[in-house]
Amino acid sequence: MAAPTRNRRQPASGGRPTQATNDQLIAIWSKAVDTQMHFNEMSVKSRQLGLTFVAAALALAVVLMSQNEDFSIPIPTGWGEIKVHVAFLLTVAAILGILSVKKLDLTVYHRMLRGAVSFGEDFEHNYMKNIFNLGQGMTGAISHFSRYDDAEVSLDSSGQKYIYSGSNKVTAEHKIKSFYSMVTWFLIVTALGLFVFSNWTFLSGLFS
Repeated sequence: MAAPTRNRRQPASGGRPTQATNDQLIAIWSKAVDTQMHFNEMSVKSRQLGLTFVAAALALAVVLMSQNEDFSIPIPTGWGEIKVHVAFLLTVAAILGILSVKKLDLTVYHRMLRGAVSFGEDFEHNYMKNIFNLGQGMTGAISHFSRYDDAEVSLDSSGQKYIYSGSNKVTAEHKIKSFYSMVTWFLIVTALGLFVFSNWTFLSGLFS
C-alpha cells in the first residue's frame, strides 16, 4: 500500500521543515472554515439585532402616532411652542442603535472575519489547491464572488479547472457600509417627517 502523500513547506527562517499528512491539512482547513462561519454568524446576528430594534421602534412610533392622545413633549421657544413627539424620539433612538451596531459589526466582527478569510485563502493557496487540483479553494471562490459584482467562472482548455474572472470590484465592507447608510438615511428622513408632521401648525405659522 502506498504511503500517504506528504506536503512540505519550508519555514521562513531556518529550522526543520514542517510536515503534515493530507488528513491533517484537511482538518486544519476544516477548522479554518468553521472559524469563518462563526465570525460570519456573529456579523449576521448583529445586523439582525439592529434591524429588529429598528423595526420595533418604528412599529411603536406608528402605534403612538395613530392614537388620538397627544404623546408630545412641549418645548417653549421664543417663536412659539415646539412639540417633540415620542415617536420622533423613538426614531432618533433607532438611529443611534443602528449606528452602534454598525460600529460593532464593521470594527469588530467583520475585521475578525476578514482575518479568518485571509488565513483560509493563504492556506488553500499553499496546500489545498495541490491536494484537490483546483483553480481556487472554497474560501477563495466565495471571496471572489463576494468582491466582484460581475464574477464569472469558465473551464480552462483542459476542461478540468475553473478560471475565475471579474473586473467590477466592490468589497463586502463597502456593501455593508452601503446597507447601513441606507438604513440610517431612511431613519433620518422618517424622523424629520415625524417632526414636521407634529409641528406642522407651528412651522406653517413660522414661515408664513
